[in-house]
Amino acid sequence: YINAVNETLNNNLSVTNVEGGSKDDIDCTATITPRLQERIDARIKEELLDDSPISQNTNTEKLFPDTVRSYAAGLLSVSGKDFLSDPNYDFGVPFKNGYGSADALIVYNSERAIPDSLRRDATYGDEHGHIAKTSVSTALSNCDAMNVIFMPLGHTQTRPSMNDCYAIAGNFEDYHINRWFRMPNFDTTNKRERALQHSLPLRHFGRVTLPQGVTEFDLPELWDNYKLGKKGFLLQHFDALRTFFENVDTVQQELRELITKRKAVRNNTVIVMTVNIGQSELLANFVCAARSRGLDISNVVVFPTDLESKTLAEGLGMTTYFDEKNLGALPKGEAKLYGDPIFASMMQAKILCVVNVLGLGYDVLFQDVDIVWYKDPLEFFHDKSNTALQNFDILFQHDGSGQMRYNPLSANSGFYYVRANKKAQYVFTSLLYHGALVRKSKSHQQVLVQLLLEHSSFFGTKVKVFDKVETDIFPGGFHYHQDWDVMHDIVSGKSNAYLLHMSWTENKENKLKFFRQMGEWYVQDQCIGHGYMALVKGGEVTDGSLTSQCCSAEPIFSCHFRDKPSKEPCFNSPCIDKRCKQFWKPTPELVAALKAKRKPLS
Repeated sequence: YINAVNETLNNNLSVTNVEGGSKDDIDCTATITPRLQERIDARIKEELLDDSPISQNTNTEKLFPDTVRSYAAGLLSVSGKDFLSDPNYDFGVPFKNGYGSADALIVYNSERAIPDSLRRDATYGDEHGHIAKTSVSTALSNCDAMNVIFMPLGHTQTRPSMNDCYAIAGNFEDYHINRWFRMPNFDTTNKRERALQHSLPLRHFGRVTLPQGVTEFDLPELWDNYKLGKKGFLLQHFDALRTFFENVDTVQQELRELITKRKAVRNNTVIVMTVNIGQSELLANFVCAARSRGLDISNVVVFPTDLESKTLAEGLGMTTYFDEKNLGALPKGEAKLYGDPIFASMMQAKILCVVNVLGLGYDVLFQDVDIVWYKDPLEFFHDKSNTALQNFDILFQHDGSGQMRYNPLSANSGFYYVRANKKAQYVFTSLLYHGALVRKSKSHQQVLVQLLLEHSSFFGTKVKVFDKVETDIFPGGFHYHQDWDVMHDIVSGKSNAYLLHMSWTENKENKLKFFRQMGEWYVQDQCIGHGYMALVKGGEVTDGSLTSQCCSAEPIFSCHFRDKPSKEPCFNSPCIDKRCKQFWKPTPELVAALKAKRKPLS
């Protein structure tokens, strides 16, 4: 009865000792009105009908002192694996290895938020004084709102183990993390002397700062050299934005007319790709491979950044829009390394083409050119029976990287699906405005990830990243180089994969070799590099005129490295990695089978 009184009044009832009784005998009736008595009776009836087990906990020492009761009134734990994988609370994040080994903690800001049957356990701990554990549904049964924070599980290559402390203080509500390190002031310190030093006081740094003294988000400058009038990335981006704003109406009108004329839309979705001449063979391979499998690519729109790649795309029969005003000044060569100046400059094209198509009201499937399809991925994204999937605004392939600058989403910006709603449109408009930071950080992926986190928290934008381990539908470079179970399933035909994205690969030359030995190369040698230009008569092409000359109906296979996945064993090929672990094991059964088929061990 007393519990019912206290819970009904939220511990605000003023009670007095009964005259002549002990301190535990209290008079509850003196301040209870008839209306209040009705509420108490109803609460007692609810308790009597509750078939939850009654706690036998007799602990008297609370888990939290009364001084933090305004934001920490109780504590329970639940299975971390159950919490992250519960379909009712799909947070959209991929899972870190070992995520199921740690429980999740649920902190309650008031007694009313605590599950009715576990109020004592949440306040005082279980019968042993430890944090009580329950199911996810029970733990959240009385929560009107839930605020989720992801904590690091162990260390990574870029984030070594540290003595982390987490401060929670009552104040105005905040949803950002402020990080403090024992490091010297970066503004006055040589880069070699910036690392974590335990003897230093805690100082405020950006949240994507590494203990080695490296900030992953160095800000762009207005001027590279003010005296010489050399503009920095910020002023250069202002110029680019001016060009965009002056031409956006014309570009979108031309683009709308092109898409309508070519009927380059399917279920309100346009597939967007961008390419320069340096990566043109990879575009050709995507087109040739898709057509060899009879897959529909009629709603692909290619945004070339130079006339040469425009010629190739049109020669392959692709719908092509050359935005010369915005993209014509971008470099033509291939990126030699991830993050080099050419790579960083091409990021602008990847952003603009998505912004323009979204602005027309079309959903967008954006993909890099280093992809081959096994099945049409739009069948997956357009599956209306998957109601959970339809609730997300933006859906990404998992990049696989555990670097802090990509956490916790690690979304791959080379393959994603965007719905043309105002939340998603504003994400990519914001990304466009952050172009100077993209160039400074040499990657639009890390800038995009941070914007996704902010927009998810601030506007409720729903973002989904398909976990690299839990799902095998969108494998990429992580799988090719590290998860060979997935790759063996692909080469044996057992995989559910829709595609293979050759990310995580240093340069174009290696991508071509990896595709060839995977049996996923469909471009004739005469169309590699600038060779296809010799096939163009008078410098012009007709729609699709290069298809028969550039595309092979069957994959062109060749071995290159025995320590990389391949469709057939490449036992006699060299290794590319130092550890030289063979993808195929030369078992007697395999060797005998190969001899029986009269296939040389390449």
